[in-house]
Amino acid sequence: AVVSTQSTGAIEEVDDLDLISDEELEETYLERIAGLKEMFPSPVRTGTSYICGATKPSSLWLYHFLRDAIWITTTSAIILALPLAIEVTQIQAADDLKKARNEKLFEAKA
Repeated sequence: AVVSTQSTGAIEEVDDLDLISDEELEETYLERIAGLKEMFPSPVRTGTSYICGATKPSSLWLYHFLRDAIWITTTSAIILALPLAIEVTQIQAADDLKKARNEKLFEAKA
């Protein structure tokens, strides 16, 4: 359709879609994304596709790596530190028992 504007006298070409208000147009997100294809050059689209494709495997690798690292660190700490902590607690309990025994012994003499 051809429409002429009265103020400037210029003739411009108008599509039928241009005559419909934006509120009346219903577009799906997929249609909007497909429309963006025309805005970006091919190298940008290719690079974006590569980055998006590499994100999932990289994220999965990082997840598995961190999971294994946390497991190894936790189990190693438990195996190495728990016996030491138990031994230190037993030594402290024995020292406390000795102090209590000595206090009772010295109180009885006085």
